[in-house]
Parts: sequence; C-alpha cells; structure tokens
Amino acid sequence: MAWLWHNVFRDVFSHRRLWLFPLVAGASWFATLTILLVRWLSLGRPQYPGQMNPYIPFISDIAAQTFQPVFIVGCASTGISFFGTVFAVHHVRYSPKFYGLTNDALWKQGVSFVALVTGLAAAVSLVLLSIFDTYKAHLRHRYLLMGTFGGLFLSAVTTIVVWWDQASGPVVFLGLRKWCIFNTALVFCQFLVGISFVALLYSGHYHSSGALEWCLTYTGSLWLLSFVGYTR
Repeated sequence: MAWLWHNVFRDVFSHRRLWLFPLVAGASWFATLTILLVRWLSLGRPQYPGQMNPYIPFISDIAAQTFQPVFIVGCASTGISFFGTVFAVHHVRYSPKFYGLTNDALWKQGVSFVALVTGLAAAVSLVLLSIFDTYKAHLRHRYLLMGTFGGLFLSAVTTIVVWWDQASGPVVFLGLRKWCIFNTALVFCQFLVGISFVALLYSGHYHSSGALEWCLTYTGSLWLLSFVGYTR
C-alpha cells in the first residue's frame, strides 16, 4: 500500500523532461497575459462593451473583444501544461528514479491524487472559459472562472500539504527546501491579493481592484515557474 502512487503511475518516460511542464505553463500564461495587455494599451486603453471595471478591463474583457484566438491558444497551452505540472510535481516525489519517497504515508499519496484531480478540473475549466467568453456567455464564463480558481486553489493547497515536510522538516534534498518555501510563499501572497481584489471590487474601488487582478495573474505565472525547481 505504501507504493500506491507508483503502482498507478509507472516510470514509463524520462524524468529529465518533466521540468518542461512548469516551464511551458508559466511561459504560456505570461505570454498570453502580456499579449492581451499590450494589445489593450496599443489601442489606446478602450472601454469594452459589458466591462464591469470602468478603468482597467479584466483579462476576460479584453479576450472577449480582441485576440480571442490568442486567448484560447494560450489557455489551452497553459491548461494542458498545468495538468502536466501537477502530475510531474507529485510523480517525482514518489518515483524511485527521482526523490524516491515510495514509503510516504498512504494519506499523503491520497492527497496527491486529490491535487491531480483538482488540477485537471482547473485545467479543463480554464480551456472552456476561454471559449465561452464573458461577453457572449457571461454566466457560463463566471461559473467556469469559479471552477478554475477553485481547482487552482485546492491543487495548490494539497500540493503544499504533500511537500510541507521538505519545507519545514530536516533537509533531505539539497536545493529543494528553498523552492518549497518560495512556492508556499507565492500561494500565500496570491491568496491575500485575491481576497483584497474581491474586497476592493465589490466596494467600488475599481482602479485598485483592476490592478490587483493583473498582479494576481502575473504572480500565477511565477508560481507555475517555481515548480521547475521541484522537477529538475
């Protein structure tokens, strides 16, 4: 039973390539955000139909009006590689060819499966919300957005739980602790920024909430890239 994860996912591919998943995920999301932001700025900061924030449009507002194909491709690339990232981060922990923690507690390996399932839910929701844009399918887009953030949050928290022993316990693998701590700090920062974003948005502070949304999403690309340290 201690080999639960490894019995389900055998080492059928090279571990030398797993770090590409978080690299592609982080780079894809950063590039997608930057293209949309530059596009909006190059057009003279227009206000789009149905835009809730009168000062700074949300990412979905820009994507619904201009460059939607770019947003779909970017979300698809990010979503697929994010799911690969979640798998890679947990697989290297239990693989005998990497960290080799095959005798981890059964509950911890179960939590890894939860992270994988919620990561898949987030990835699918992200791809679908790029297709059902906020202008033509506002309600469906909102539900998918909630599914994306909910899946991301659960996947991030469960991943922290699984790797917490390497962040707070004795140093077993040189170089790994700093990545675990850095990743955990990023999740904590994103949580605080997310709460602040919602509070400012619904209290009418649109300019600040708009800026925080972009900060939150750009920090997300950094969070994805931090997993390279786990898998390389």
